[in-house]
Amino acid sequence: MTLLEIENPYGVLSWAEMSSRGVTLAEARRGLADKTIRRIRRGWYAFTSADATVLEAVTAGGVLSCLSALKLHGVWVPVHTKKVHVRGRESAHRGGRGRRFCKCYGAPEPEVSAVDDVRTAFRHALKCLDDEGIVVICDSLLHKELLEMCDLEQLMASAPRRIRRLLARCDSKAESGTETMVRLRLQLAGIKVRTQVKIKGVGRVDLLVGTRLIIEVDSEEFHDRTPEQREKDRRRDEAAARLGYVTLRFSYQRVVNDWDQAEDTVRDLVRRREHLKKLPTGRRRRRRKKADPTAA
Repeated sequence: MTLLEIENPYGVLSWAEMSSRGVTLAEARRGLADKTIRRIRRGWYAFTSADATVLEAVTAGGVLSCLSALKLHGVWVPVHTKKVHVRGRESAHRGGRGRRFCKCYGAPEPEVSAVDDVRTAFRHALKCLDDEGIVVICDSLLHKELLEMCDLEQLMASAPRRIRRLLARCDSKAESGTETMVRLRLQLAGIKVRTQVKIKGVGRVDLLVGTRLIIEVDSEEFHDRTPEQREKDRRRDEAAARLGYVTLRFSYQRVVNDWDQAEDTVRDLVRRREHLKKLPTGRRRRRRKKADPTAA
């Protein structure tokens, strides 16, 4: 197998990986000479197609892990910081030029590839997130079926009891991190919430408070709805209103950066018991047909 034939999704490989796939030392030297690859640190090589985030992590002396690796694996990750999350051995910590490396509860895993697998990345994320962030990650892993609840329990076994108990607050039905955030914050405020509720005549809604308060949440940071999507949303809201429901829509920015006022709106509706008002029965009174005086 030649260098160009190697399956290489992120563009950074260790010499151990390259040699296990049949690359010889002579081929590696030719690759360095013709600039197909370049050595970024001892035992690690980057191709011209290398992912910039992965390249930064390995150059720093470790491998991509924690939130950065989970994001690459398609997990919904809270945006707490734009930094690249890296883990490495003690030697990397000493020569890390002031970089703070991610750590985990329990024994660290060996560095197998430039990007940690989901399990290893999750273990390191437990030390980089607050309680809400951990539940967000768990919900996403469960919803995307990347891990099961038994896997999460095993991976969190070395974590403090406070963190292990967060699993009781997880919900695999949550389709986005912002949905999880809103659910958790309302629950902490003493407001009961149901997730992914199917309403006849409206469709499936993100959250339902009480019997009639619908909450819809944007899942993406830079979510720009098309005119067609906005029209579809309006029609859904109209359909919900005809059935007696009240709908609130919150953007990603509102949930992440300006939640207090949004929560006050929900609290006010709940305080006025708007969420518990009875829905119309849906039965329409039949209008009596007027008798036709010309009828025989």
